[in-house]
Amino acid sequence: MNNETKPLEDSLIFNKNSKYILSLINEEISSISWFLTNGIHKIGRLPEKEIILDDVTVSRNHGFITVDDDDISISDEQSTNGIFVNGELTDESYLKSGDRLQIGKFSLIVTKTE
Repeated sequence: MNNETKPLEDSLIFNKNSKYILSLINEEISSISWFLTNGIHKIGRLPEKEIILDDVTVSRNHGFITVDDDDISISDEQSTNGIFVNGELTDESYLKSGDRLQIGKFSLIVTKTE
């Protein structure tokens, strides 16, 4: 995790450069969200990833989200369990606010900040 993608509860000041927020939706644990600024945000189990989803259902190098101003996309890095966008398995997909992602056992939602 870096300062651009740290969970919301760890950040006291809203990052004005953020274009999107990625939020974990899970009944078992408290909600976690990450600010997504322009750039690439890597997803996986490894501690050096910006978005760490720590479970065996998530590959070490699962995928990444790319933000370029108003454009946001997600790409799978040949993960074991894949990435689902709104219930459909995808290797790569453009996203919009309100899209739901399934990565391993984790459900997430993308929200535009502006």
